[in-house]
Amino acid sequence: MKDHPAAQSQYVQHTYIPAIAITHATLKHSWNKVPVATVVAPEQVCGEARRIGYTGKLDSDAALYRLKIKQGKGLPTMTLPGLYIIEGGMFQEYE
Repeated sequence: MKDHPAAQSQYVQHTYIPAIAITHATLKHSWNKVPVATVVAPEQVCGEARRIGYTGKLDSDAALYRLKIKQGKGLPTMTLPGLYIIEGGMFQEYE
């Protein structure tokens, strides 16, 4: 028996992007806080990314971010698990 489509929609994982024009963030060129949006609503800020460090010590090493997302009006902010880098204009999980 298949799940109901409405039940599946609550488990959809969003693809997050910087709400400002950033394609890559490095040790040399990064921001402490970056507004976050989703690919489906790029003009609507839904949280912020906070830089917590870098992947290395070279100027070209990526900045590491934690994503703090507002789930909806009146709901608390949630910190997503994992660390993220900005690559190709999108937040991608750092492994």
